[in-house]
Amino acid sequence: MAFLEPRKVYHRTQTDDFDVKPPDTSVELSPLRSLSSFQSGFTRSFRDQSPLLNSDADPIRAEQPFFSKKSLRSVKAPLVVWPTSLYGWRTGALTAALLAAMSLLVNLATVIWLGAHGQGGSLVELYNGDCGKVQTMDIWVHLAINVLSTLLLGGSNYCMQCLSAPTRADVDRAHAEAIFLDIGVPSIRNLLRIPRYKMLLWWALGLSSIPLHLMYNSAFYKSLSTSDYNLLFVTQDFVDGEAFGTLNLTVYNPNNAYAIDPHEVQSSLLDNPDSWERLDKIACINAYATNFLDNRRTLVLVVSNSTGQTNDSVLDTELYLFNPTRAFDWICTADPYMRYKNPSLSKSIDWMLPCESYVDGVLAIADQWQPWGYDVQYSMSQRVPETCSYSGNISIVAVVLACNVVKVVVMLFVAVRLKDNPLITVGDAVESFLNENDRTTEGLCLLSKKGVMRATRSRKPWSTHGAAKYGDAARGKLACRQTKRWAAAASGMRWGLTMGFFLLALAVCSFLLPVAVRAIESYGFDIQTIGFGKVTPAAIISGWDVGKNGAAGPKILGSILIANLPQTILSFLYLHLNGLLTSMWLASEWSDFATQRKTLRVSKPKGSQRSTHFLQLPYKIAIPLMVLSGLLHWLISQSIFLAVVAEYGPTGQLLSAVSIASCGFSPLAMILVIVCGGFIVVATFGLGWFRRYDAGMPLVGSCSMAIAAACHQPDWDTDASLKPVQWGVIPGVVDEKGVGHCAFTSGEVEPLVEGKEYAGISDGQP
Repeated sequence: MAFLEPRKVYHRTQTDDFDVKPPDTSVELSPLRSLSSFQSGFTRSFRDQSPLLNSDADPIRAEQPFFSKKSLRSVKAPLVVWPTSLYGWRTGALTAALLAAMSLLVNLATVIWLGAHGQGGSLVELYNGDCGKVQTMDIWVHLAINVLSTLLLGGSNYCMQCLSAPTRADVDRAHAEAIFLDIGVPSIRNLLRIPRYKMLLWWALGLSSIPLHLMYNSAFYKSLSTSDYNLLFVTQDFVDGEAFGTLNLTVYNPNNAYAIDPHEVQSSLLDNPDSWERLDKIACINAYATNFLDNRRTLVLVVSNSTGQTNDSVLDTELYLFNPTRAFDWICTADPYMRYKNPSLSKSIDWMLPCESYVDGVLAIADQWQPWGYDVQYSMSQRVPETCSYSGNISIVAVVLACNVVKVVVMLFVAVRLKDNPLITVGDAVESFLNENDRTTEGLCLLSKKGVMRATRSRKPWSTHGAAKYGDAARGKLACRQTKRWAAAASGMRWGLTMGFFLLALAVCSFLLPVAVRAIESYGFDIQTIGFGKVTPAAIISGWDVGKNGAAGPKILGSILIANLPQTILSFLYLHLNGLLTSMWLASEWSDFATQRKTLRVSKPKGSQRSTHFLQLPYKIAIPLMVLSGLLHWLISQSIFLAVVAEYGPTGQLLSAVSIASCGFSPLAMILVIVCGGFIVVATFGLGWFRRYDAGMPLVGSCSMAIAAACHQPDWDTDASLKPVQWGVIPGVVDEKGVGHCAFTSGEVEPLVEGKEYAGISDGQP
């Protein structure tokens, strides 16, 4: 990219090197040909009218040794040599691969176990019994799933950033076409400029994350159970074992598949008394006023003998069949005089609210409770073992396993088989450009990312940004010390996409929240009553065709995808937020070089350079960000979740393994998601708006051109990348018109002077 005309030779200052005293160099002023500038060891000629680049001049230089023999001799070999394939970022990639391999082993063992215990279907029951144990299993399994998925997402993002990082050759080719690449941040821009195999591996990692978050959380699920049951109204003689005659069809119809024979009930009362529990009216209401009755079945209500009935001890039978929207309504509606006994219940009865919303009012007058007009003295309740179940979906685990295999293979390739040297961190880029200066950015030491973007959008040669044929206005660029906010480090598009998607997601959640609240209020409940991530009939999505027909596996698949769609969206938001924060911390590390002299943080350290096992985002930010992501994943899993209920008949037979297959929701959890998401947005905006970078250095962001422009050190400063460096004005390096020069150097530097001209092209903008 021909940003300006040929340059003059740097004037070397009398500055001592940090580690090696530079040899004596004769300094001379070369004659001006068109524009005063600086020269760092080689000269070229550019066409005046080229559109950002003279095609006759090849800016891509042949590979040269990065270090002098003297500097290499000064580096002592360590006693223990770390394998060259595991340095720096490769260690992080290998760690990600090992974690993914551990997840792979777990998933492989799970698939094998499910296949061995399955009956040929996709759903495999792992446990059936105590509901409390099922709940505990669900908590721990989903905790493990969220930990594994978060680690896989973080490892994928790490390796995707490594794959999208350009090499020096990629950067040189892009600069030759007047295109800049991103250094040190996740970048889609780079995908078109990196080798095709890297792009394919990048897409493999990205696409393999979608099934993980779309289905992984529902690979294992709990299934609640509920029982239909019969109610028998009897006298004390029935309980005592007195024989009774043939029952008429209005009392007991043997042709009803759901009716239970009173003779069998009486035999069970006499032969298995331990399976029956005596309850008073309050205890009876409390025991059966539950949405999903999983530990009781037949209810024998003993009434007084003064009911007008004669002879027979079995007075009546009723059948309760599970209704997800009108659970245990008989408790509230079977007494026709309830509104008169407790006038406060009239409104709930008139509005036909579910019994769950006003059963407390019935309990308040339990001594007057008379279902179907019978004066109940006490009741006998049949206790049965709980039948909650915990199941695995072998199809989903198999899909997760396949995606896991893809991730392990790609991550291992990145760690041990990626042979080129990508510029992973900004320190890698500075090291490369100091060792081999970039030709297209010579003499543009004050170049910023904003200037590069402005020139790129204009699609005109840079000479038109100054006076005609450069003129006096183009002989240098005035230094303008402007304090930039952290927000300026990332492009407007990155900010717009990240915050736009976050705000859109919060807006959708905020829209759905009042809908959810109105839905539960229509049943007479409030947010506190529904609770946190709890399956209740009032908080189950109904009125859609999802999960109504088909076999058990297909019935729950639609609900699985809907329940986990927000998980996928959150993973997408995490990647964008990670990129935005990385951009700001990259610029922070860059601006520190204006005030501090320090060694470069590079992937493969040499000499006094610093090593790194993280990319551009420090662990102190990356780890809390992953924890926050995991917390949000869990909160979302409590906001909308898979709801599966199995139904058992009055005699204990399984009527349907998937009587309900839908999504449950929790407004309370939705509120916490909105609060947590809002905190992230506010904190990110606050970080970008209130924190500022040092004004003594142009803000380059992740722009490879702007980074390269700052790395044209004087010719005498050999091996600068191996030593502590600082960016600033090179003392005494000026041309005949007083235009100075700034660069990274291991020698002494001076601060930028406001209003003074330095090498560059004046474009009329700060």
